[in-house]
Amino acid sequence: MKLGTIAAYLFCLAAGLFLASFELHTDDTGVEVLFILLFTFVLGCWQPRHAWQWALLVGPWAPAADLWQLNFGTTKPALEHTGGLLLVTSVVIALGLAGSYAGALLRRQDRHP
Repeated sequence: MKLGTIAAYLFCLAAGLFLASFELHTDDTGVEVLFILLFTFVLGCWQPRHAWQWALLVGPWAPAADLWQLNFGTTKPALEHTGGLLLVTSVVIALGLAGSYAGALLRRQDRHP
């Protein structure tokens, strides 16, 4: 495995941990959406061949933090049911796909003027 790929996965792990921590300590959804788009965009630019992976590896950290909070902390009103958590997870993955494929597209446009 190349050093750049290992670094991308480490960045992905750091971004996911940051998102989970951010989710547990604030309710600012707009900023969290911006972070998801930014992190997946950077990863999509960095490793465009794995753009689909970045959405699946970065996005679900926020709903996982909600699940942790639901089981071991105070509950959030919108996530008391599994359907709400599944909806949030699907929206987050869709945002991650948009960010990572936008980054991959920008990288492709940069290579082929």
